[in-house]
Amino acid sequence: MPRSNPFSTSTGRVVSTAALNFTNSPSPRNGQVKSRTLLNRGLSLLFLILACGVALSSPADAQISLLPTNVMPATVDSGDTLPSELGMKFQSTTAGSITALRFYKAKNNEGTHVAHIWNMSGTMIGSATFTNETASGWQQVTFATPVAIAANTVYVASYFAPIGHYSENKGYFQSAVNNAPLQALASGTDGANGVYRHTTSGFPTLTSYQSTNFWVDIVFSGQATAANPQLTVNASTLNFGSIAVNSSTTGTVTLTSSGSSPLTVNSAAVSGTGFSLVAGTFPTTLNPNSSLALQLQFAPTASGSATGTLTIGSNSTTGSSTVVSLSGSGAAANPQLNVSATTLAFGSVATNTAATGSVTLTSTGTSAVTVNSASISGTGFSITGGSFPATLNPNQTMAVKVQFDPTTAGSATGSLTISSNSTTGSPAAVALSGTGTATPEEVNLTWTAPANSVDPVAGYNVYRALGSGAFQLVNSSIDTSTTYIDTSVVDGNTYNYLVKSVDQSGVESTASNQITVVVP
Repeated sequence: MPRSNPFSTSTGRVVSTAALNFTNSPSPRNGQVKSRTLLNRGLSLLFLILACGVALSSPADAQISLLPTNVMPATVDSGDTLPSELGMKFQSTTAGSITALRFYKAKNNEGTHVAHIWNMSGTMIGSATFTNETASGWQQVTFATPVAIAANTVYVASYFAPIGHYSENKGYFQSAVNNAPLQALASGTDGANGVYRHTTSGFPTLTSYQSTNFWVDIVFSGQATAANPQLTVNASTLNFGSIAVNSSTTGTVTLTSSGSSPLTVNSAAVSGTGFSLVAGTFPTTLNPNSSLALQLQFAPTASGSATGTLTIGSNSTTGSSTVVSLSGSGAAANPQLNVSATTLAFGSVATNTAATGSVTLTSTGTSAVTVNSASISGTGFSITGGSFPATLNPNQTMAVKVQFDPTTAGSATGSLTISSNSTTGSPAAVALSGTGTATPEEVNLTWTAPANSVDPVAGYNVYRALGSGAFQLVNSSIDTSTTYIDTSVVDGNTYNYLVKSVDQSGVESTASNQITVVVP
């Protein structure tokens, strides 16, 4: 959690009362007692006047710091003897000036100490040398000219300790330290906090590995600025274009708080037939640089042009009323459907093998078209993609996928019929065609070569018989392998096969076993 600042800050001028000191006499006479009573009344009156003066002083004169004055560092003397520049990253949510810099001094932190203010580019923008230091505790030096700083900008405050012995609290900047409008950054917000440099004075670029607080602090004076809420609208006109009657569309107007103080948007009123505000709650407050999106709708109920206004009421110093002109036109509903093709040919497809094709449906009218259904006719044709009914807005598309899966050889035709509310006519038809081609049948034979043949085998002859008919040689030359593919079979027939070995002289062996194959 960010640490709060436990010490009190002055909100006005400090007035010396040294001239009003007095001493009580151990044995005062009556006259002396009376004088003292009058003096006490005078003091009371003066204190009352001073109190009123403090209460009436401007907050713009307030001098504030970040670190507490009533808490000592966890480690008053680090023991480090290296010359060191020790710093802290800070920022303010409002512009102002750094009037002084202070640091906590250990007894052995001796030598000439110099205060510095740096921007994050490493440029020194303020410097002052400490004088009249005490032996230890808080030391403070005032800049001859206050150092101006911008709002929400990170700076570094540091001092140079020529012989080290600086004070520290490790882990202090693991969370931010806040005393509005000041903030000492938490490590990780803009790099690590607790920065230093050894050996020589200069911009401290090294970061402590434990987010160490080196007990260096600033004295800040804020600037009193007049409230300046301002409203910026991203457009002065909003055109919804041509919209089908009884349909709707939306548009957005963005409001931005572009001033230096919060902006109050009191209201947003819409006029004009068909125009309405569908998102936005009022009144609402926008901090500087924040935005609000107003969503407007145009829903024409009749054909023709329409105009209106969006009037925004706010406390903007650029004008309490901001107007955005609205326009659009209603168009008679005109749903139209375009089909990408009137024919879909699948070509030749092997039987029992599926092929796919598609047609694309496009909404080409000025209003949405409803595709009610898609049906198909023809043997082997089917719809495999597309869900109905479907609504397609203007220029939207969808694909209807069709499959051809012939189960028999020969030509096939069919039709894809699409029903819609298109003004160009319904239904739309797509002619389908394709040819189923028979897959050639074949018989694959394999056998085992004879073992330990006295007469070397030169090859094999394959014999086939149709049904109960006689066997006939089917290979035109000796087959030297132990496999044979018969591609001359015909669907629906039954074949018997046997194999004979052949030697170098062309002499055949006895027949092998016989097998029977039924071709479907």
